[in-house]
Amino acid sequence: MDTSFITVLDWALGWWLGGKEPGLGYIRQNVEAVEVVTRWVAFAALALAVVAVAVTLSVRRRGADLADAVIGLGRFLLVLSGGWLALAAAWTASDALGAWIIGGHADRSAYVDAVSEALAQADPALARTLAVVGTAAVLGFIAVVVARLMLTVLVAVGLPVVAALSLRRRVASLRWGGACLVAVMAFRPLAAVVYRMSHGLVIGSKDPVLVLLVVCLTFLLSAALLPAMVRIASVGA
Repeated sequence: MDTSFITVLDWALGWWLGGKEPGLGYIRQNVEAVEVVTRWVAFAALALAVVAVAVTLSVRRRGADLADAVIGLGRFLLVLSGGWLALAAAWTASDALGAWIIGGHADRSAYVDAVSEALAQADPALARTLAVVGTAAVLGFIAVVVARLMLTVLVAVGLPVVAALSLRRRVASLRWGGACLVAVMAFRPLAAVVYRMSHGLVIGSKDPVLVLLVVCLTFLLSAALLPAMVRIASVGA
């Protein structure tokens, strides 16, 4: 299990730090694959929303309802025309900020060697236990990185439809979608901060147990960042 932990750790860091994870191109391919369907659904939702607004205006005859509908229509056109450009720019900025934070700590060799040495020096039973926890934490982190991509695709596909349905002042879903985007964009820089702090502690520590604990906590915390950010952003929205 100790060897498996080192193998998984080395692969995960090489995949994440080396830029081998699917990125903006993967998101674009999936969004473009359903773009025609998304637009049809969005315009169908817009038509239904316009009918609902017209019925509301004929019954209540309030200028505020008309103003809300006009604002909602502008919001829909903005999301439909500029949503992808905004997402692509935010994703690129997020990755660039994460890479800048990591800086010269992107070389995983010293990090992995320090963890391997700590496993050899620690008590065998404790080392085996922490190796199991560490393996689970690393795999959980990788699962969250993949979930970030999938969530971004879902939000990018769904936002035009939600924006069309928001003509009648029902913007809660649109705000939640925007909150999810904020969360996924903030994930990589925050994970980079956690890794950089972990890198310094792991390389500089001479206590094998502390090294193993730091590694386990690093990936457990990193895996928890995305759901925590989605939760915080959703509450704010």
